[in-house]
Amino acid sequence: MQEFKESIKNRAMFYFVVIFLLFVIIAFRLVWIQVINSAEYKDKALNQRMREFVVNSERGIIYDNTGRKLAVSLAAKTVVALPDSIINPKKTAEELAVLLDANYNTIYRRITSDAAAIFLQRKIDDELHQELLNRDIPGIIFIDESKRHYPEGELASHLLGFTGIDNNGLSGLELSYNNYLVGKEGRMAVERDAAGQTIPAGIRESIPVQNGHDLHLTIDQVIQYFAERELRLAEQNFEISGGSIIVMDSQNGDVLALANTPTYDPNNFQAYPEKNWRNRAINDVFEPGSTFKIITTAAALEEGVITENDILTDPGHIYVGRHEISCWSDTGHGAHTFADVVKTSCNPGFVEVALKMDKDTFYSYIDAFGFGNRTSIRLPAEADGILPEYNRIGQVELATFSFGHGLSVTPIQLASAVSAVANGGKLMQPRLVREIDRGENQANIINEPAAIRQVISEQTANKTKELLKQTVLSGTGTQAAIEGYEIAGKTGTAQHYNADLYDASFVGILPTEQTDLTVLVILYDITGDSYYGSQTAAPVFKNLGENILSYLDVKPNFNQQPEYELSDEKLTVPDLKNLSRFKAEQSLREKGFNVKIQGDGDIIVDQLPKAGAVVNKDSTVWLFDDEVKNYNILIPVPDFRNMDIEEAKELAALKGLKISYSGNSGKVIGQSVYPGRRIETDEVINLKLQ
Repeated sequence: MQEFKESIKNRAMFYFVVIFLLFVIIAFRLVWIQVINSAEYKDKALNQRMREFVVNSERGIIYDNTGRKLAVSLAAKTVVALPDSIINPKKTAEELAVLLDANYNTIYRRITSDAAAIFLQRKIDDELHQELLNRDIPGIIFIDESKRHYPEGELASHLLGFTGIDNNGLSGLELSYNNYLVGKEGRMAVERDAAGQTIPAGIRESIPVQNGHDLHLTIDQVIQYFAERELRLAEQNFEISGGSIIVMDSQNGDVLALANTPTYDPNNFQAYPEKNWRNRAINDVFEPGSTFKIITTAAALEEGVITENDILTDPGHIYVGRHEISCWSDTGHGAHTFADVVKTSCNPGFVEVALKMDKDTFYSYIDAFGFGNRTSIRLPAEADGILPEYNRIGQVELATFSFGHGLSVTPIQLASAVSAVANGGKLMQPRLVREIDRGENQANIINEPAAIRQVISEQTANKTKELLKQTVLSGTGTQAAIEGYEIAGKTGTAQHYNADLYDASFVGILPTEQTDLTVLVILYDITGDSYYGSQTAAPVFKNLGENILSYLDVKPNFNQQPEYELSDEKLTVPDLKNLSRFKAEQSLREKGFNVKIQGDGDIIVDQLPKAGAVVNKDSTVWLFDDEVKNYNILIPVPDFRNMDIEEAKELAALKGLKISYSGNSGKVIGQSVYPGRRIETDEVINLKLQ
């Protein structure tokens, strides 16, 4: 009995010790949780009650130069599935597959996954959102997001670009200015109870959202609309693959319109072929053809190798080495002034002028006008243009450069270069974004107009413009003339390697009260009977120009007389041989000649034209001094046929060529050197008379 009592006592003691130890452990644990490590568990409890939400930033607005909205952000709903809350996954997947136009298996797999929430379709339209609301599908909820919207649809689509599903820019200004436009998303955390309801007096934490900055462009929505409308009409009237138009303010480089066709709607860009997204005015290159003669003209006038009054002869072709370069006129233009060469767009005339400049000189002007280098207009994938390597440029390449063949440029390069001529010779940086609005308490970023360089003098620029006005008034550009306005411009036509395809162009200068606007029109891959720039691009320019001038309220002047008229005064070239360099130049300039001296010596040993030649006032006389070695230059041989001997002698003296003749007096019926061949001044041409 005693042993039994002792056993009971021991057992009770054992249980007491065990219970006591458990109590101590529990007490220690409570102290550990509530006192020693209370902060950690408070944080865990709080985190269980807190719910964090992403607050999307609103992308900046893009405005035109008058404050019209071109790109905005709109509220949009995103469809989200909560798998744990879906009652009938199979039925739900069937319903959603139809409504969302999605694959059933994909939907089913996603809504039966282990994820807490699944994005099914982002940024749906209002109609679909309302349809889903009406269905009231269990486990399907909506969250707020924003999507990019372009109120004007296709207008300026190549310029603006578009954004992806995550609201980041994918092309155009949306891409190149994405860091300014996108902003920074915020965060918000709120305390919720066990039922998931927000606790009114609970803890709230947030990281403020930073909305994107607004862009204020140089683009004018109305002028942009005019440009795009003209391209659409050109597509209807001509057989083309597309076109580009650029309108620039020459004074400050502002791009007022930049249009391409074919186009697309950035609100639904996926529905269009990717080729429609391409900004051909920036990304593509083309041979400028005769529009490049503006550059040749400006360079030659600036260098003094030619004046508008100088007489050039065109027998219909010119030879550079063994390479024959023809004029568009089969019979040629005969003897005519350089002003007429510009007006009639005579290729042999431009070749002769270009070859008066050495390679270094002409190439330096091509570079100075910005060709071969990006304009840094800050649009994606701008092309450089294509110029042959310098050491591969010979006389033939130099000759073809003069009329815009053998090199490729971007439309924006050509528009910028011609704008320099319109702006007194000063090349400006093309500008698309005038100002970036960074919101309250931050200074706006102002993109001031930026001059790159003075390429030619203001005098040369004005003279070039006047020659281009004659081209529109009575030359190859008459289809671009606008009654009551002095329009300067130049047509261009370039043939592709495929002989049936051409690029037709016209670049013109519109006068306004404050500045000159440069307008470039290009029609790509044109086919059919009408493919010349004068027949196609020039009328497009005219229609566009009339609309722009009317919109800007520039009044016509029907009584205005041309500011520039060629002098018909004739001068006889004096004999300058053996005179000092200073005396010879002084004598010529006093008499009304332009002077170009070759060499660095002191005494003049030869001249072109020769003494006694009768030329127009302001014609160029070339002087060669005693430091020049082998100064015989190559001169194109004119067509002497059907001239009498006195006319032939006069023309030969004018060109600095030596002739001999045989036969009876009368008309020239043959010549020993074929017209258009280039010979040295000491070579004799034998003429055969009737």
